[in-house]
Amino acid sequence: MFRTTPKATYFFTEVEHDILKSVCAYMVGVPDDTPLDTPVIVIDSFVQQLPKALRKQLRFGLHLFQWGPSLFIWKPCRFTQLAPRDAVRYIESWAKSRFKVRRRLFRGLRDIAFLGFYSNQASAK
Repeated sequence: MFRTTPKATYFFTEVEHDILKSVCAYMVGVPDDTPLDTPVIVIDSFVQQLPKALRKQLRFGLHLFQWGPSLFIWKPCRFTQLAPRDAVRYIESWAKSRFKVRRRLFRGLRDIAFLGFYSNQASAK
């Protein structure tokens, strides 16, 4: 059964919303107690303006990133369940991958994480 979309987002499902919050936390390097719903809402409104094909690729890439730890770092769990040390190692494996598609997805996720986080006036300070 699919979970519903959070009230504040339109494109991302609740599961994708949670994945993005985790991606933002690690990519931007924010403390654990920082609320990350606002950056995800900003990302959501940005993604809605993208062409449909690019939105589909982003959604697929987000799920690939979520389920990739068992393939890429041999941890039988999802990205959002990784211990902080393993999550950092996993992200670095994407950034330094010999496969161009993985490096591109890393850069895309990193860029939208920074877009969402630093477009908020409170976090920009």
